[in-house]
Order: sequence, then structure tokens, then C-alpha cells
Amino acid sequence: MKESLIICPRCGSNACSEVSNDKLTVWNCFGCGFTSNSTLIDENIKTTEEVLPELYKALKQKIDKYHWYPNTVILDDKSMVFAEGNSTEDWKWSAVQSKDGKADMTTKKEYPEREFMDALEYIGYFNQQ
Repeated sequence: MKESLIICPRCGSNACSEVSNDKLTVWNCFGCGFTSNSTLIDENIKTTEEVLPELYKALKQKIDKYHWYPNTVILDDKSMVFAEGNSTEDWKWSAVQSKDGKADMTTKKEYPEREFMDALEYIGYFNQQ
């Protein structure tokens, strides 16, 4: 497995993780919060989008031949970060901490589009061992 940081083709951030092996490459950008992988090409999108929320499909961007979607991060303790909103013009990152092994919606904080890393910090993503 090969891991490296690249310039994100979506937002230009230098905080885009690229992880690849012989069969798959996965990109997760910590700058914009979007993700893609080498299977997210036109031929596979219909199956992928059957399970995605409408907002995620609306926010999708095609860059080169790959489709990029907002990332959803769920930690082992069930803390999470996800995109939430009514439209492509009115959405934010929502971050929820866990309590007793499940997401506690009373802890929800919202972050603007460009503050994905702040949302991850709120749920303790960078403190994981």
C-alpha cells in the first residue's frame, strides 16, 4: 500500500490523502472534505448513488474522470462528521460527538464548507491512536 499527500484536484489544498494498492486508489481531502476513488467513474455512479443522500448527489463534482462527493467520517465511538443542508447553496458540515457509544445529536455543531478540519477536530479525529 502506498500513501502520500497530493494537491487536491477539487480545491487545490495540499492536504489531500492518496492511498493506493494494486486495485484501488482512494482520495480524501482534509481541505475541502470531499472524497473519491478510482471506481467512482461514470460507469459505476448509478449503483453508488442509489445509497447516497440527495444532498451528496447534488454536491458531486466530476474532476477528470472521477466523481467527488462530500465525505462522511464515523469514528469507532460513533462520533461523526457529515454534510447536511437543504441545497448546494445552503449546506454545512455537521459534527456530532458520541455519548455511551452512540451519536449524541445534542452535541451537534455546524461548520462552514471550508472548515472540514475544524469539524474533525471537534469529534477528536486527530487524537485517535
